[in-house]
Amino acid sequence: MKKKNGNNGIENVSNEKQNSLSSGIRISFGGKFPIIKQKFVKIKEAEYSTDFDFFIQNQVHVVISSNRGCTICSSVEKRIFWQGSTLSDDAVYNVIETIHEDIVSFRYGGELVY
Repeated sequence: MKKKNGNNGIENVSNEKQNSLSSGIRISFGGKFPIIKQKFVKIKEAEYSTDFDFFIQNQVHVVISSNRGCTICSSVEKRIFWQGSTLSDDAVYNVIETIHEDIVSFRYGGELVY
């Protein structure tokens, strides 16, 4: 995981993919050709990718507060998934992985969209 600075544990590399969510266009690149098929779980108006790599790079971020607390937030909606003490990078990764599993298993509700 890339470190951004002392305030954020994980860097959101690009908003390009996130912007494609807003526009309704589903484009990813495989080799030299665009692939226009990716699945998302739609919860209210927010769409979360079923692809974990896309999810961790573009749809969640970690905030480390001055008291060394750790908050995992959605980049697509105003939602805090987890809040607590400071964790190692591996522990943060495991928590984000669990959150993603909860989303794709519809723990927060929603529906599968393409």
